[in-house]
Amino acid sequence: MALEENDLDHLIPHRKGMRLIDRVVSVDQRSAITETVPTVHWPLQQHHLVSSLVAVELSAQTAGILIGHEARRIKGAPLSGKGWLVGIKAAVFHHEDFRVGTRVRTRARLKFSYQTFHEIHTEVTVGDELAARIELQIFWTATKGDCAISSM
Repeated sequence: MALEENDLDHLIPHRKGMRLIDRVVSVDQRSAITETVPTVHWPLQQHHLVSSLVAVELSAQTAGILIGHEARRIKGAPLSGKGWLVGIKAAVFHHEDFRVGTRVRTRARLKFSYQTFHEIHTEVTVGDELAARIELQIFWTATKGDCAISSM
């Protein structure tokens, strides 16, 4: 299911300047795919090259879309809570940097989920080349009355 830009506002808290995702290509209960085109205004950009380390943030935002989408499906409202703790379990970078203006696609797949803890594996491609594989561990703090997403 592709989402409009306005839907991104309900799935992740990032806004202009730090929201790096341009569009959601697809999202379901187990995976999400996003696309974006880096600009000269991106973090870690210098001389029209973006450090591949930005793939960590792309992975985290795509994982947030996956988790946020599932929360909306289960409870009919965006995730709430006090915040997210995101850890990098593993990361392999295949390139040092990539050019501004090149299409970047991030695929996030849910590998494990228990209540508010999730392990998500991502692949970031730049053009047609694999740029990074990143495994994230995500914990979000639910507020009283929030449901845990255990059906994932």
